[in-house]
Amino acid sequence: MIPGEDSARFPFCTSILIDDEIKVLIDPGAGYQRLCDLKRGVDIDMVINTHYHFDHISYNYLFDQARIFLNEKEARCFRDRKTLGSFLGMEEVYGRAWVDAWLKRIADPHTAQSPFSPQNDHRWWLSTARIDGQYKWGDVLDFGKVKMHVIGAPGHSAGFSCMYFPDYGVVYTADLDLTAFGPWYGGSDGDIDLFISSCRQIETLDADIFITGHEVGIVSRLEFRARMESFLKIIDERDKKILSTLSKPHTLKELVDLGVIYGKKYHVDAWVYMWEQVMIRKHVERMIRQQMICRIDDKFGAAGN
Repeated sequence: MIPGEDSARFPFCTSILIDDEIKVLIDPGAGYQRLCDLKRGVDIDMVINTHYHFDHISYNYLFDQARIFLNEKEARCFRDRKTLGSFLGMEEVYGRAWVDAWLKRIADPHTAQSPFSPQNDHRWWLSTARIDGQYKWGDVLDFGKVKMHVIGAPGHSAGFSCMYFPDYGVVYTADLDLTAFGPWYGGSDGDIDLFISSCRQIETLDADIFITGHEVGIVSRLEFRARMESFLKIIDERDKKILSTLSKPHTLKELVDLGVIYGKKYHVDAWVYMWEQVMIRKHVERMIRQQMICRIDDKFGAAGN
């Protein structure tokens, strides 16, 4: 385990080294200096990304001699960067022309950075420049002595994967991370119900050690299961915040502008606003299916009002 800088808070993450006949680095997001130090001491053969999000791929580019792997459901993000615009929510919220402009911004290392997100970070360009292979859910990858089982856990992203080492009683849960911020499904490819079912699946694994990708770090199986309840309860709390505003009907834009998830002051960053819009949309659609919300022309109101 290579702890991420700043206690592995976004945009850093915990990275995992498999020091075997094939030397593997999972999710190189721990930080520039830590990974440069690793590179000086270990010749990495393979970099495996659990999913395509920035904080888990940001230092792929450092490992220029290694083969880069991503899951088959997201591999096209590295083959055609416009797919990033579709998956992340840029196309949904801002349109295709905005995605094209974004690609030009990240291609330029001198582009000014956005205030609260890695929206314009040049490492997007560097670390999505190639892909050498892809893995599938259900694969068992053999690195010599260590065998790694790929567990599909969609919801956070379309191809999100947890890496399970049953012989060692260890699972890397990446962004099923138990943080106080709660579950993240803010890309167009995210899904609230799939996120919940994936968390329930992962907590049943026969492992003694659960390693999260952010802040929390290593926890036992019992602690992971106990903290999972509070983690998932945040989804219900977001529902309640949205419902509390709907005694008077609101349009989606009006709901988003309230900033009930991120806070209005962070909306100056186009990506934070994008995440807010996509997440609010998902909550509204889910609560409509649950008959908690009803549609009134172009607005939404609490059912029964």
